[in-house]
Amino acid sequence: MTPPRVAICADDYALTPAISAAILDLAQAGRITAVSCMTTSSLWPALGPALKPLADTVDVGLHLTLVDETPLTPMPRLAPKGRLPSIGQLIAKSYLRQLPDAEITAEIAAQLHAFTAVMGRPPAHIDGHLHAHVLPGVRSAVIGAAERLSPRPWLRSTTDRAGAIFSRPAALKAAFLSGLGRAFERQARARGFVINSGFSGFYDFARGDYAHSFPAFLTGARADHLILCHPGRQDDTSAWATARAQEYDFLRGPAFGNLLAHIKLVRLRGADETLTVS
Repeated sequence: MTPPRVAICADDYALTPAISAAILDLAQAGRITAVSCMTTSSLWPALGPALKPLADTVDVGLHLTLVDETPLTPMPRLAPKGRLPSIGQLIAKSYLRQLPDAEITAEIAAQLHAFTAVMGRPPAHIDGHLHAHVLPGVRSAVIGAAERLSPRPWLRSTTDRAGAIFSRPAALKAAFLSGLGRAFERQARARGFVINSGFSGFYDFARGDYAHSFPAFLTGARADHLILCHPGRQDDTSAWATARAQEYDFLRGPAFGNLLAHIKLVRLRGADETLTVS
């Protein structure tokens, strides 16, 4: 049987030093194939350059941030007090058609510019913090910005087949995000973008056992399946530090190393390009 082709992307690079150190280590060890960076973070200019030597072997991309953090541009309507809304507030505004198009377009451009200023190249991929990139009022702006980049990035789809979703942990959350992302997937495909063919990595952060959950993320995986992860360190001050540390320990450890004999880690940019894993 042909092993499934799987991309593994670590989100939230530059959110904290501990998260960034864990992600950098996994990338250097060949345990992940993509990194998503938060360029709104004040730490990005200092932490981003460490990824530059890896940019030809790991997909380094933009983790578009439109929730909970401080934007790079003035956003008097979306962030009137200098703080972006919660994901719940953003979803509500998006479906009520209350998002300020001009502000979002300008903020996306600023986050892309901040990425390129540090990396010296455009992002290999674009996704969204808490998956905000797939929302109405955001998705068209993301795709429009991506179309102006050369080379074109691949885009993260949050969709998957129902049969696969309901055989994995946190199925209701995954199903909700899959439904939320259908329109984004259709629009991205229609514009000719490379996107992942399936999406997993969800589990209960509060009670989940990551090492036990991970094999289920592969259930129903097809070619170019994407698994997201949020590795970090136990001594961090970030939210869910314990869960993040469990993810890092598993992905860096021997159990995942043994699992790599049964999957093929791939980059989504360049369908035939694969990583050497440890």
